[in-house]
Amino acid sequence: MPEFSVANWALYVIAVLLAYSVRGGAGFGGGVVLVPLLALLAPLQVVVPLASALNTLAAISQGFREWRKVDWREMLRILPFALSGVVVGIFFLNSIDPKPLSRSFGLFIVAYALYVIFSKGGVAEIPKRWLTPVAAVLSFCAGVIGSVFGGAAGPIFAMYFNAIRMAKDTFRASMTMLMLTLGTTRFVGYFIVGMYTAKVLFLLAVAVPLAYLGGYAGARFVRHIDQRVFNRIVGVVLLASGVALTLK
Repeated sequence: MPEFSVANWALYVIAVLLAYSVRGGAGFGGGVVLVPLLALLAPLQVVVPLASALNTLAAISQGFREWRKVDWREMLRILPFALSGVVVGIFFLNSIDPKPLSRSFGLFIVAYALYVIFSKGGVAEIPKRWLTPVAAVLSFCAGVIGSVFGGAAGPIFAMYFNAIRMAKDTFRASMTMLMLTLGTTRFVGYFIVGMYTAKVLFLLAVAVPLAYLGGYAGARFVRHIDQRVFNRIVGVVLLASGVALTLK
Protein backbone atom coordinates (compact mmCIF):
# COMPACT_ATOMS: atom_id res chain seq x y z
CA MET A 1 0.00 0.00 0.00
CA PRO A 2 1.42 3.46 -0.92
CA GLU A 3 2.56 5.58 2.02
CA PHE A 4 0.05 8.41 1.59
CA SER A 5 -1.10 10.75 4.33
CA VAL A 6 -4.79 11.52 4.81
CA ALA A 7 -4.26 14.76 2.83
CA ASN A 8 -2.57 12.79 0.03
CA TRP A 9 -5.48 10.37 -0.19
CA ALA A 10 -7.94 13.29 -0.24
CA LEU A 11 -6.05 14.86 -3.16
CA TYR A 12 -5.95 11.48 -4.91
CA VAL A 13 -9.73 11.03 -4.64
CA ILE A 14 -10.44 14.62 -5.77
CA ALA A 15 -7.99 14.33 -8.70
CA VAL A 16 -9.59 11.14 -10.05
CA LEU A 17 -13.15 12.46 -9.65
CA LEU A 18 -12.30 15.79 -11.30
CA ALA A 19 -10.33 14.21 -14.17
CA TYR A 20 -13.04 11.76 -15.11
CA SER A 21 -15.79 14.34 -14.71
CA VAL A 22 -13.93 16.27 -17.42
CA ARG A 23 -13.60 13.12 -19.53
CA GLY A 24 -17.24 12.17 -19.01
CA GLY A 25 -18.40 15.59 -20.18
CA ALA A 26 -15.98 16.13 -23.08
CA GLY A 27 -15.00 12.60 -24.16
CA PHE A 28 -11.29 13.30 -23.59
CA GLY A 29 -8.98 15.25 -21.27
CA GLY A 30 -8.96 12.89 -18.27
CA GLY A 31 -5.23 12.24 -18.41
CA VAL A 32 -4.19 15.86 -18.82
CA VAL A 33 -6.10 16.75 -15.63
CA LEU A 34 -5.22 13.63 -13.63
CA VAL A 35 -1.48 13.29 -14.25
CA PRO A 36 -0.27 16.75 -13.09
CA LEU A 37 -2.33 16.47 -9.89
CA LEU A 38 -1.10 12.96 -9.07
CA ALA A 39 2.47 13.91 -10.01
CA LEU A 40 2.42 16.02 -6.84
CA LEU A 41 2.08 12.73 -4.91
CA ALA A 42 4.20 10.23 -6.86
CA PRO A 43 6.82 10.04 -9.66
CA LEU A 44 5.64 10.11 -13.27
CA GLN A 45 6.87 6.51 -13.64
CA VAL A 46 4.07 5.57 -11.21
CA VAL A 47 1.42 8.09 -12.28
CA VAL A 48 1.63 7.68 -16.08
CA PRO A 49 0.97 3.90 -16.31
CA LEU A 50 -1.81 4.34 -13.73
CA ALA A 51 -3.50 7.08 -15.78
CA SER A 52 -3.04 5.12 -19.01
CA ALA A 53 -4.76 2.05 -17.57
CA LEU A 54 -7.65 4.15 -16.22
CA ASN A 55 -8.14 5.92 -19.56
CA THR A 56 -8.16 2.61 -21.40
CA LEU A 57 -10.73 1.08 -19.05
CA ALA A 58 -12.91 4.19 -19.31
CA ALA A 59 -12.82 4.04 -23.13
CA ILE A 60 -13.70 0.35 -23.54
CA SER A 61 -17.49 0.40 -23.17
CA GLN A 62 -17.99 3.64 -25.09
CA GLY A 63 -15.55 2.64 -27.83
CA PHE A 64 -17.36 -0.60 -28.64
CA ARG A 65 -20.78 1.03 -28.32
CA GLU A 66 -20.06 3.80 -30.85
CA TRP A 67 -17.68 2.11 -33.30
CA ARG A 68 -20.05 2.67 -36.24
CA LYS A 69 -19.67 6.45 -35.86
CA VAL A 70 -15.86 6.36 -36.05
CA ASP A 71 -14.18 8.11 -39.01
CA TRP A 72 -12.02 5.13 -40.02
CA ARG A 73 -10.35 7.05 -42.88
CA GLU A 74 -8.91 9.54 -40.39
CA MET A 75 -8.01 6.71 -38.01
CA LEU A 76 -5.94 5.08 -40.76
CA ARG A 77 -4.28 8.43 -41.48
CA ILE A 78 -3.43 9.04 -37.82
CA LEU A 79 -2.65 5.67 -36.21
CA PRO A 80 0.69 4.69 -37.88
CA PHE A 81 2.33 7.95 -36.75
CA ALA A 82 0.65 7.97 -33.33
CA LEU A 83 1.71 4.38 -32.57
CA SER A 84 5.30 5.22 -33.57
CA GLY A 85 5.18 8.11 -31.12
CA VAL A 86 3.88 5.81 -28.36
CA VAL A 87 6.91 3.50 -28.72
CA VAL A 88 9.36 6.44 -28.61
CA GLY A 89 7.54 7.94 -25.59
CA ILE A 90 7.65 4.71 -23.57
CA PHE A 91 11.40 4.47 -24.18
CA PHE A 92 11.93 8.02 -22.89
CA LEU A 93 9.70 7.56 -19.83
CA ASN A 94 11.53 4.39 -18.81
CA SER A 95 15.03 5.85 -19.25
CA ILE A 96 14.86 9.50 -18.12
CA ASP A 97 15.53 10.70 -14.55
CA PRO A 98 12.12 11.47 -12.95
CA LYS A 99 12.99 14.84 -11.34
CA PRO A 100 13.87 16.87 -14.49
CA LEU A 101 11.08 14.99 -16.31
CA SER A 102 8.60 16.14 -13.66
CA ARG A 103 9.78 19.76 -13.94
CA SER A 104 9.63 19.76 -17.73
CA PHE A 105 6.14 18.32 -17.47
CA GLY A 106 5.24 21.15 -15.08
CA LEU A 107 6.33 23.72 -17.66
CA PHE A 108 4.38 21.91 -20.37
CA ILE A 109 1.23 21.92 -18.19
CA VAL A 110 1.64 25.64 -17.40
CA ALA A 111 1.78 26.41 -21.15
CA TYR A 112 -1.21 24.18 -21.86
CA ALA A 113 -3.19 25.69 -18.95
CA LEU A 114 -2.60 29.22 -20.25
CA TYR A 115 -3.83 28.06 -23.67
CA VAL A 116 -6.99 26.59 -22.10
CA ILE A 117 -7.67 29.73 -20.05
CA PHE A 118 -7.16 32.27 -22.82
CA SER A 119 -8.11 30.31 -25.95
CA LYS A 120 -11.45 31.18 -27.53
CA GLY A 121 -11.65 27.76 -29.17
CA GLY A 122 -11.12 28.90 -32.77
CA VAL A 123 -8.95 26.63 -34.91
CA ALA A 124 -8.06 27.37 -38.53
CA GLU A 125 -9.27 24.85 -41.09
CA ILE A 126 -6.53 22.67 -42.62
CA PRO A 127 -6.32 22.68 -46.47
CA LYS A 128 -6.80 19.18 -47.93
CA ARG A 129 -3.29 19.04 -49.41
CA TRP A 130 -1.83 19.50 -45.91
CA LEU A 131 -4.00 16.92 -44.12
CA THR A 132 -1.53 14.02 -44.22
CA PRO A 133 1.62 15.98 -43.23
CA VAL A 134 -0.22 17.82 -40.44
CA ALA A 135 -1.80 14.58 -39.22
CA ALA A 136 1.62 12.88 -39.26
CA VAL A 137 3.36 15.57 -37.18
CA LEU A 138 0.51 16.07 -34.69
CA SER A 139 -0.13 12.34 -34.30
CA PHE A 140 3.51 11.47 -33.69
CA CYS A 141 3.86 14.30 -31.14
CA ALA A 142 0.61 13.24 -29.45
CA GLY A 143 1.85 9.65 -29.23
CA VAL A 144 5.14 10.72 -27.62
CA ILE A 145 3.52 13.21 -25.23
CA GLY A 146 0.76 10.77 -24.26
CA SER A 147 3.32 8.07 -23.39
CA VAL A 148 5.78 10.33 -21.55
CA PHE A 149 3.31 12.53 -19.70
CA GLY A 150 0.23 10.32 -19.59
CA GLY A 151 -1.99 13.11 -20.89
CA ALA A 152 -2.47 15.87 -23.49
CA ALA A 153 -2.67 13.47 -26.42
CA GLY A 154 -6.45 13.93 -26.46
CA PRO A 155 -6.37 17.73 -26.69
CA ILE A 156 -3.79 17.55 -29.51
CA PHE A 157 -6.01 15.20 -31.50
CA ALA A 158 -8.98 17.43 -30.64
CA MET A 159 -7.25 20.41 -32.27
CA TYR A 160 -6.78 18.34 -35.44
CA PHE A 161 -10.38 17.06 -35.45
CA ASN A 162 -11.68 20.59 -34.94
CA ALA A 163 -9.48 21.85 -37.78
CA ILE A 164 -10.95 19.30 -40.22
CA ARG A 165 -14.46 20.23 -39.01
CA MET A 166 -15.37 16.75 -37.80
CA ALA A 167 -19.03 16.37 -36.75
CA LYS A 168 -19.74 16.16 -33.01
CA ASP A 169 -20.85 12.50 -32.81
CA THR A 170 -18.05 11.38 -35.14
CA PHE A 171 -15.57 13.46 -33.12
CA ARG A 172 -16.54 11.79 -29.84
CA ALA A 173 -16.60 8.24 -31.26
CA SER A 174 -13.30 8.67 -33.16
CA MET A 175 -11.59 10.23 -30.12
CA THR A 176 -12.73 7.39 -27.87
CA MET A 177 -11.57 4.70 -30.30
CA LEU A 178 -8.25 6.49 -30.77
CA MET A 179 -7.70 6.75 -27.01
CA LEU A 180 -8.65 3.08 -26.61
CA THR A 181 -6.19 1.94 -29.28
CA LEU A 182 -3.30 4.07 -28.05
CA GLY A 183 -4.09 3.36 -24.41
CA THR A 184 -4.02 -0.40 -24.99
CA THR A 185 -0.69 -0.06 -26.80
CA ARG A 186 0.76 2.00 -23.93
CA PHE A 187 -0.58 -0.49 -21.38
CA VAL A 188 1.24 -3.35 -23.12
CA GLY A 189 4.41 -1.27 -23.43
CA TYR A 190 4.41 -0.21 -19.77
CA PHE A 191 3.77 -3.82 -18.74
CA ILE A 192 6.70 -5.08 -20.83
CA VAL A 193 9.12 -2.60 -19.23
CA GLY A 194 7.87 -3.50 -15.73
CA MET A 195 6.00 -0.33 -14.72
CA TYR A 196 2.91 -2.09 -13.32
CA THR A 197 4.26 -2.63 -9.82
CA ALA A 198 2.18 -3.64 -6.78
CA LYS A 199 1.92 0.06 -5.83
CA VAL A 200 0.52 1.04 -9.24
CA LEU A 201 -1.96 -1.85 -9.24
CA PHE A 202 -3.22 -0.93 -5.74
CA LEU A 203 -3.73 2.71 -6.75
CA LEU A 204 -5.49 1.52 -9.91
CA ALA A 205 -7.89 -0.66 -7.89
CA VAL A 206 -8.79 2.33 -5.70
CA ALA A 207 -9.21 4.64 -8.69
CA VAL A 208 -11.45 2.50 -10.93
CA PRO A 209 -14.74 3.07 -9.03
CA LEU A 210 -13.87 6.76 -8.57
CA ALA A 211 -13.24 7.13 -12.31
CA TYR A 212 -16.61 5.62 -13.20
CA LEU A 213 -18.34 7.82 -10.61
CA GLY A 214 -16.60 10.90 -12.03
CA GLY A 215 -17.46 9.87 -15.58
CA TYR A 216 -21.12 9.47 -14.65
CA ALA A 217 -21.16 12.90 -12.99
CA GLY A 218 -19.47 14.45 -16.02
CA ALA A 219 -21.91 12.92 -18.46
CA ARG A 220 -24.91 13.99 -16.37
CA PHE A 221 -23.94 17.37 -14.94
CA VAL A 222 -20.81 18.90 -16.49
CA ARG A 223 -22.47 19.18 -19.91
CA HIS A 224 -24.99 21.60 -18.39
CA ILE A 225 -22.24 24.03 -17.30
CA ASP A 226 -21.14 26.69 -19.80
CA GLN A 227 -18.20 25.07 -21.63
CA ARG A 228 -15.96 28.15 -21.56
CA VAL A 229 -16.46 28.65 -17.83
CA PHE A 230 -15.76 24.99 -17.14
CA ASN A 231 -12.66 25.01 -19.38
CA ARG A 232 -11.28 28.01 -17.51
CA ILE A 233 -11.87 26.36 -14.13
CA VAL A 234 -9.97 23.31 -15.34
CA GLY A 235 -7.27 25.61 -16.75
CA VAL A 236 -6.78 27.29 -13.37
CA VAL A 237 -6.46 23.89 -11.65
CA LEU A 238 -3.90 22.81 -14.26
CA LEU A 239 -1.99 26.07 -13.93
CA ALA A 240 -1.69 25.68 -10.16
CA SER A 241 -0.56 22.05 -10.44
CA GLY A 242 1.90 22.88 -13.23
CA VAL A 243 3.51 25.66 -11.17
CA ALA A 244 3.71 23.32 -8.16
CA LEU A 245 5.37 20.60 -10.25
CA THR A 246 7.88 23.06 -11.69
CA LEU A 247 8.87 24.21 -8.19
CA LYS A 248 8.74 20.73 -6.60
